[in-house]
Order: sequence, then C-alpha cells, then structure tokens
Amino acid sequence: MMFQWPIQSPEALLQAYQDVEDPLYVAEKDNRYHTFRRVLRELGPAQGRTLLDVGAYCGYFLDVARDAGFRPEGLELSRWAGNNARGLGFTVHGVPLRELAAKGLQYDVVTLWDVVEHFADPREELKAALKLVRPGGRIYLSTIDAGSLLARVMGGQWPWLMDMHLFYFGRRTLAMLLEEVGFHVTDARTYTHIISADYLLRKVGASFTPAAPVLELVRRGVPSNWSIPFNLGDNMLMAAERPL
Repeated sequence: MMFQWPIQSPEALLQAYQDVEDPLYVAEKDNRYHTFRRVLRELGPAQGRTLLDVGAYCGYFLDVARDAGFRPEGLELSRWAGNNARGLGFTVHGVPLRELAAKGLQYDVVTLWDVVEHFADPREELKAALKLVRPGGRIYLSTIDAGSLLARVMGGQWPWLMDMHLFYFGRRTLAMLLEEVGFHVTDARTYTHIISADYLLRKVGASFTPAAPVLELVRRGVPSNWSIPFNLGDNMLMAAERPL
C-alpha cells in the first residue's frame, strides 16, 4: 500500500471535489456506458434491488443499473457532475459518505467505481459504507492495483500516480481493510475499462514523453471513436458482503 503525505485538510479536499468539472469524462460517455454494462454483470440479477453508487459522477452507471432493473441512487460531491446525474432523473446525495451513513439509509448493493483511492481516510469511509449496506447485501469496488506486475515494473513512471489519488492498495491490503471494517471478501479480479483509441494514445503519450511525437502521429491516423477493452492487470475489482 502507498499513500500521499502530507494529505490536504478534509475541508480543502471537500472543496476540491465539489468544484470538479471534467468535460473529457463526458467526451468518453459512450465508452463509460460500455464499461458499466460490462461490470454490471458482476452484480447478478437486479430483481428490483436498491443500489447506491458512491462517486456516481454524471450518472452513467446509475442509468445502466436502472435499465437493468435496479432501483439506484447516487452520491456525488461534484456539483457539476451531480447536476448532470440529477438531469437523468436520479436522486443524488451531495454529502460526504459518512454523513449519508448517519441518516440510517441502507441499500442492497453499494458500488464504488474508482473511488476508494480518493478517500483521505479509507478505513472510516469503508466503515460508513458498511452501515449503508443492509445485512446480507454486497459492496463492489474497483481501484488501481499498486501490487500489480505493471505497477511494480514501471515504478515512478506508473501513469496512475496522480495528485488526485491519495491511497494505492494492492489486492491483499484492500481485502484486509474490507475484512477489518466488517465485510467478508468474496471475489477479486482484474477490471476492464472500455476506452477510445484517442484517449489511450493520449494517456500513453503523457506517460512516455519520448514516444509522444510518434504516438501523436498514430493518433491522427486512427479513428478516434474506436473502442478498445483495456486491461493491463493494474486495475482490480473486489466484491464483499456484509454478513447477516
């Protein structure tokens, strides 16, 4: 496990997340839907189950979950993203996770897609998530895998080392933390994103600057809307249940 130090104050982080706007996320909308439809299979039959998506952002996963038969709500701190999700007709809570948990709400399923690495105190946030999962319910998390072969080989050049990522887990450390706060881990595997060729080449060029000019030429010759399943083993999906 790795982490940033020092970490900004909780007040500064909350303000930063509330102010986030990301038009590039919207530009990748179609591929986000492809990714979420793929991962939705891991949740099993909807059967009208309630679902809370923590870090719902613009509501794309909520939309996919609703189409499948879930009854979804979101939690999103970004005012811009939360309003986008509300525009799709969803209830989106604009409060921190611990504040929502204190209200006594519970859901059959709680999801955190690429969220846990942004928590300044992952233990306390996952304790709050436990309260939001009804007994017998499940939590699903995706995050970058600091224990993966790619992360260890690339070291300081690993492209997921970003200012916005505060904690970096491996499979063992994330599973340990989930178990310690009261969950029972049931599955861990790699996580596949669907991304555009344009997005991929931009990311690779930013990570390997000597190759950036060549990659820029390739990017201009490749249809930008090509969708690519991207999985180098350094993103993980973990599932856990709250015992009865």
